[in-house]
Amino acid sequence: MGNASRPLVTVTIPLYNNERFIAQTIESVLLQSMPDFELLVYDDHSTDRSLEIARSYTDRRISVVPSDRNLGPEGNWNRALSQVRGRLVKLLCADDLLFPECLERQAAIFESPQSAGISLVSCQRTIIDPEGKSLIRKVSFVDGGRKDPSELVRKIVRMGTNIIGEPACGLFPSALIGKTRGYRARIPYTVDLDFWVQLLRLGDLWMIDEPLCAFRISGASWSSRIGEMRHQQFLAFMHEVSQTGEFKVSDLDLFIGRFNSAVQSMTSLMGFKLFAGENDAPAITLFRKQSEA
Repeated sequence: MGNASRPLVTVTIPLYNNERFIAQTIESVLLQSMPDFELLVYDDHSTDRSLEIARSYTDRRISVVPSDRNLGPEGNWNRALSQVRGRLVKLLCADDLLFPECLERQAAIFESPQSAGISLVSCQRTIIDPEGKSLIRKVSFVDGGRKDPSELVRKIVRMGTNIIGEPACGLFPSALIGKTRGYRARIPYTVDLDFWVQLLRLGDLWMIDEPLCAFRISGASWSSRIGEMRHQQFLAFMHEVSQTGEFKVSDLDLFIGRFNSAVQSMTSLMGFKLFAGENDAPAITLFRKQSEA
């Protein structure tokens, strides 16, 4: 387990203008059944009350780090990984939630004898609306247990979507961060999936086939900011992973993936418009503004 000088887990939250949800997100971490963690909140020069709300918590495990300028999503997500002390790391978006046993259940995989060669532990997730109401109790594209990276990446391509899960779903060893290129937003919609693939170059995935976190559909989320660009950006991601040859992505995988990506994009976009409760247009403008900062 961790100790006073080095916690077992670091949960790190990149924060930007999320005053509506940040308190719920922080509290979901503080309510974890496993207390051996630090919580880092990296505010990206928010213009609302986000920083004030984050600073209002007095729990000794929380550190809030402001910025004197806006770095944009890629810059702030990587800053959020820059000072972690935990042996294991989870990046949590500022509107998503962890269920109480999330850290305990995921850390237990890395603490067990079966963890050798595992670079990422993920879990299923629940989809919630801006009010926290459950829309889909369990999103499950991958069954439980250990998964081979090549088979998993080929399935990602064929399914045309992120089957591993959003950042809240994943837990990974901090020792591997330096062996990756960090979060890269040159294909914004797949910034989290690109990072998962980098980790899969270093080891296997272990999937916990239960929802241990919640992904919130809202106009403040990165996915809603991308809007109708999703399909083209996933095609760019598919092309990139196929070019390396290391995951043995076939032409048939790409053919199936192009069709499924279009379907997934259409379904996802309809979901955001129906349930986010906020206008997508300002959110897309916000994404572009941050990306260009």
